[in-house]
Amino acid sequence: MDISCTTAFKALKRDKTIYAIFFIYFLKLCAILCMGLIILTLNACDKKNNNEFNKPAMYWYQSIFKEIKFGNLESADNFYASLQSEHINSPLLPESMLILGQAHMKKEEYLLAEFYFDEYLKRFSTMQNADYVMYLKLQSRYYGLKNYSKDQEFFSASLGEFDTFLERFPNSRYVPFVQTMQVRFVLGQNELNKGIVNVYKKQRKTEATQKYLDRIDEELTSNAKPKPSHIPWYVRMFNW
Repeated sequence: MDISCTTAFKALKRDKTIYAIFFIYFLKLCAILCMGLIILTLNACDKKNNNEFNKPAMYWYQSIFKEIKFGNLESADNFYASLQSEHINSPLLPESMLILGQAHMKKEEYLLAEFYFDEYLKRFSTMQNADYVMYLKLQSRYYGLKNYSKDQEFFSASLGEFDTFLERFPNSRYVPFVQTMQVRFVLGQNELNKGIVNVYKKQRKTEATQKYLDRIDEELTSNAKPKPSHIPWYVRMFNW
């Protein structure tokens, strides 16, 4: 009797161990299946978003606003591309350009901001708002001026844009702001030219030195008394 009880107990213990092992494997299998379902769901959602098409213009417009609100400007740009490709004549398109341009400028993505303002000027500007949009474009260029002791082409192109604005819109309300930005660009160009002069002086190139000395607006520098740009010491070591 004792032997049979012991045998039965051992058998029961062995069965419990087997059941426990199966239960653990079952839980692992469930976890794997759940993870698989989550991944498939996310992929399906992502695929759905990437393959959206043939939507009303208002749908794309609202999607642009939604993405800007959450700071997802890359997604907003993608929705704008869909709006433009599917509704090229929509009145929501020019407004989307201005909104995206200002959103990129606020996020300090000045090249993209300038792109939208430039496209608007080419395609949708009118006599009533052209000065405003061009002013925004000049603003994005002004704020994008990070290191103004290096890029000659950037300066010459920008100063040309300022001159164009003042010639086309002499009575615009934005003239004082544009003139202020223009003066700062000229001062920056002066600093750039002074740096180039120093380089040519070290190389003893008299003609080139004089050429860049003549480009410096000494009268403006004397009147404005600008502070030199701050250059960190670790940059100054390799600078002019």
